[in-house]
Amino acid sequence: MKTRKNIGKQLESVDKMSRVIGLVSAVAVVVGSMLGVGIFLFPSAIAAYSGSIGWFFLLWVVGIVYALSGAVACGELGALFPQAGGDYVFQRHAFGHSVAFASGWVLFVAIFGGSIAAMSVALFQYQFPLLTGADTNVFLIKDVPVTLAQWLSVLLIVLLTFVNHLGARVSTFFQIAIIIIPVLLMFFMVTESWAGFSAFATTPDVLVFFEKPSFYGLISGFLFVNFAFSGWLNIIYVAGEVKRPEKNIPLSMFISVFGIGMLYCLLCMAFVMVLGFDGLAGLVNVDAGTAMAAKSGSKTMHIMVLLSISIAIITSLNATILTSARVAYAMAADGAFWKSAGLLGGKNKTPRNALWIQAFLASVLVITGSFSAIIEMASIAMLLTGALTIASLFVLRIKKPNARRAYRAFGYPWFPGLYVVISVLVFLGVVSQSVRGEGTHKYYPFIGVLVLCFAFLGHHTFKK
Repeated sequence: MKTRKNIGKQLESVDKMSRVIGLVSAVAVVVGSMLGVGIFLFPSAIAAYSGSIGWFFLLWVVGIVYALSGAVACGELGALFPQAGGDYVFQRHAFGHSVAFASGWVLFVAIFGGSIAAMSVALFQYQFPLLTGADTNVFLIKDVPVTLAQWLSVLLIVLLTFVNHLGARVSTFFQIAIIIIPVLLMFFMVTESWAGFSAFATTPDVLVFFEKPSFYGLISGFLFVNFAFSGWLNIIYVAGEVKRPEKNIPLSMFISVFGIGMLYCLLCMAFVMVLGFDGLAGLVNVDAGTAMAAKSGSKTMHIMVLLSISIAIITSLNATILTSARVAYAMAADGAFWKSAGLLGGKNKTPRNALWIQAFLASVLVITGSFSAIIEMASIAMLLTGALTIASLFVLRIKKPNARRAYRAFGYPWFPGLYVVISVLVFLGVVSQSVRGEGTHKYYPFIGVLVLCFAFLGHHTFKK
């Protein structure tokens, strides 16, 4: 009975949220979540792991297919349960409270909190000094080991949280206003590099194009591709505020994955045309965009790259702050998080307490400098939580066969099943790699799994 009351309270609370996010705003949320610094930081590692230009681009194509196969499943789930919370809500209905509790805490604290901290520090530790010439590694207060970059990162988190405090309508308007800039700048980078296309397109030897790859290299390369595409499902976390969710949730994901996927492929083509494949794979301590600008010798290109990276980080930060707070809100409304996080405030009915709790946790990670370790520990947990969410579709098709489904997943069960299969294969590959001692960090996959397991066992044991 207690469980039913909790669910009833959550549904009642969710119904009070204002549906202010239309299709354009929904696309802006998803695009902003995806369009981060990953497309500049990761191509060199993906090139090095893939071993040849053919496998390099094939990994990106697999990334697009992988995200789309997840999107069709999340489209049906989001239309079936148009509530704030996303993964937490779907997994609660499919697998019960303990699984949802474990995934929700890993998502909110480690994955989202760590992402917010990492992105904000990356902006002020790397991009800001290059744009302004300022040294952000200095300590402002004697005997306090906190750098200027960390203080500025906290300030940015607070400012963007305040924007979201004003409501989803204000936050998505801000997102639409600024997201156009990095997209246009990235297309400018592609057109500036187009002169090298003829040499790129006439590579004569197909065997060189697809040299025999290392299995573990492809696994590692795909993990980076997946990180670059992460954020494609973020609209499900604000489903309770989306207009016509049965249409706009799946459509926003499809448009965003196709659009960003094509843009990423074009950018990677630009990197290869300017740097050469071996040059891209051999980059050390520099991102692909900055290296391309340096190779071109164009000051304009250099500024364009720095601006596109900086603004892309801000758009991704804003989208993550907007969406991830709804996970804490949904959990709190269900009794799985601090109660105050489940309250709505202001005329725009915004989960303000959840937003500020999130800002506090992310700021702590920034100040302590422990965010990178948290992201590393949760990286495989992110893969597993995603697989659990897509698996929810299959479970709910069995548990709720007569539920009204305004949108049904395309290609069910094969296309959504592809997401689960790839997730399991990549996970097993990483575990095998770690056991053999060939991974970047031998034991980190197991730490992410343990976080989920202990959260599940703790909730399952003490929930009564």
